[in-house]
Amino acid sequence: MAKFILSVTLTVGLLLTVDVAVAQTTDAAPNAAVEKPVAASPAHADTVRAVRHMFQRHRTGGWIWTGIGSAFALRIVSVAASSSSSDGFSSSPSGTVVGVAVLGGIPASVGIGKLTRFSKAKEDQTIALYDKANVLPPYVRNRLKRKHFDH
Repeated sequence: MAKFILSVTLTVGLLLTVDVAVAQTTDAAPNAAVEKPVAASPAHADTVRAVRHMFQRHRTGGWIWTGIGSAFALRIVSVAASSSSSDGFSSSPSGTVVGVAVLGGIPASVGIGKLTRFSKAKEDQTIALYDKANVLPPYVRNRLKRKHFDH
């Protein structure tokens, strides 16, 4: 069990490190080709870039949460399938289901929710609304922080 906890901790640490490295190496050049040349002012362009950055970070977080939930679910199922009562660990089917639902399902649900709320289509829709009416939806406006402008 200690080996499992150590491997999960190392995996999560590695994923978080990769997320930080990807976030630091992302520049505005790939997004510049996608953005429309409608930007009326530098402030408008900065906001569009910050919204794109925020959506990308939330999508990355969504993939990480989904991956962690899936990994936990698969590990619980594999341990339950390979265990026998002779090795000192026995599991019941209901305990396995609860473990998969709690330790795998909750993180995976959080990740899928993030991937849905911050999809590329929603990002494009939000940018189009901002270009057209200079308005951001409340769920974007409330999550947009200073760090999204400083990348």
